[in-house]
Amino acid sequence: MDINALNTRHPLCDVDTFTRYSALYTGGRAFRAVVPTFLCRQPQDTDKVYALRCKEAAYTPYVGQIVRAYAGTLFSSPYAIRAKRGDQDVELADEYAAFKEDVDACGTDATAFFKDRFRSALVFGASYWIVELPRGAAPVDAEEEARGLDRVRLSSLDAASVLDWEVGDDGGYAWVKTYESALRRSAPGEPLRVVDTWRVYWPDYVDVFRLEYPQNKKPRPTTQVPLVDSYTHGFSRVPILSLRLPDGMWLLDSAADAQVEHFRLSAALGWSLRRCAYPIAVLKLRQGADEVPPMGPGLGIRLDTEESFEWAEPSGAALVVLRDEIKSKKDEIYRVSQQMAMSVDNSSAALGRSGLSKMQDAAAADACLRDYAQVVREAIEATMEFVSNAHEDYDTTFHVDGFDSFSTADVEAIVDAAKAASELGIEDASETYRVEVYTRVAHALLPADARQDVKDAIRKEIKRSARATKRAKAAPGSPGSAQPNGESRTTPGGTPAPGSED
Repeated sequence: MDINALNTRHPLCDVDTFTRYSALYTGGRAFRAVVPTFLCRQPQDTDKVYALRCKEAAYTPYVGQIVRAYAGTLFSSPYAIRAKRGDQDVELADEYAAFKEDVDACGTDATAFFKDRFRSALVFGASYWIVELPRGAAPVDAEEEARGLDRVRLSSLDAASVLDWEVGDDGGYAWVKTYESALRRSAPGEPLRVVDTWRVYWPDYVDVFRLEYPQNKKPRPTTQVPLVDSYTHGFSRVPILSLRLPDGMWLLDSAADAQVEHFRLSAALGWSLRRCAYPIAVLKLRQGADEVPPMGPGLGIRLDTEESFEWAEPSGAALVVLRDEIKSKKDEIYRVSQQMAMSVDNSSAALGRSGLSKMQDAAAADACLRDYAQVVREAIEATMEFVSNAHEDYDTTFHVDGFDSFSTADVEAIVDAAKAASELGIEDASETYRVEVYTRVAHALLPADARQDVKDAIRKEIKRSARATKRAKAAPGSPGSAQPNGESRTTPGGTPAPGSED
């Protein structure tokens, strides 16, 4: 097969878009390397001016912050993998529990692995991973067994490296073609050589094509690439899984235009401010004057009655408009990402908003997270099905619970809302409500790395306390309890006591 055929791409494998979005997400050196891709050249820019504009342009990756916030918030929500045989719930077998704690034989647990895959999907629209079994029948020693080299494991794939695929009638992949490129040296001081590898995954085996050539001698598209290996992968279907986001949920694709426009306006403002920092001296000479008065630090300027001297600088009106537009674009980035609460400036007006108002701001983000949670749950379940097939366990099915409790509102907002509910007497009217609110406040005040068993213990203790309070209030003679004559106790002022009915 020649290079041209091997490099054929699926329409959804848009490497140019992936490169742009990766730079927008990462920022820093990755963005600086492709600044001309995003910063338009003005018709009046010379080569030197445009190069200086690119060098001075600064970029703030707001979309990167949003992607990391979504991934972090979603995977901070507790979840559990449930196993079933038929209609019966069963305990997760030891091999599955061990796999969950180390999915890649490198110590990465399932939460960290799928969090990375979800983050990649938000940036590129889809993420991929391979389910692999050890190759060969050679027995493994105790050390290799301890490292998990004798069992199934997962390996991440970059979106740009999955070149082409075809979907079968059952909704799974009929075949998938991947590509990777590496630079190698046979010894120190030797020139670099490029090693290109293509793999075609079929339902029962893998074909490996590889080509090696000097870095400075690129092969022609018609160059034939040899088939260097072909082996069975141990599954009955293509062992590549994906987490593909539905239309409208590809976060970076939705926010990219607003982020690029924010960068361009910020670059324009920065360029203008730097130019304005150096006003131009303007000297108006009388008609017929042929000498310019000496100018410089410590020198005076003698002017004739018909001459004048002034500094030329912009009024600043355009800069005010530009600054307002930059702020508007920043808000737009968060608006399309459904996280307006994150974009609000720390002004006195923003800080004065009520806790209930802030919690309403977070509601849109919660709605998005619930949609994302469904996609992530399905991806984890599909992966566990592959793992069970690897163990020749075809009777066990898996279901993922959780990913439904998010802390998108800040601590102050949660506490303010709880105080408002207390003042309205809602928590006195509902024990369940009191338990839920107190639990959420307690969890919000905990460190971000608090263990799940600690959170569960806190919830149980709050529930026991709420029941004890309810029993104490219901006891005869206690404040707020019903009196023998059937009337509710009132305070000296005539108002019903806390917990009593009107």
